Amino acid sequence: MLVVCCPDCGAPVELREGTRSGDLVECPNCAGEALRVRENGGQWSATLAHRVSCPACDEVITLPEDVKPGDTVRCCGQTYRLTFEYGTFAAEET
Repeated sequence: MLVVCCPDCGAPVELREGTRSGDLVECPNCAGEALRVRENGGQWSATLAHRVSCPACDEVITLPEDVKPGDTVRCCGQTYRLTFEYGTFAAEET
């Protein structure tokens, strides 16, 4: 079984059979943390996949890898601007 280390807590995270590069997996120790796994030359690694909660309905939105503060996301028919403080993103009404 393939294993990657969580970049946040360092715990080993087993990858299920059929996992593909770019897939999201959950860290069993970090509540709500998603990890984006990548395979490069036979080596697997994981990075944190940033998430935000919709201010209107609390749906969790996984953000793309290239996200940056000031980008927007849509949920509930509304557009929200992303801010980044204290190491995490938040969605705010525009």
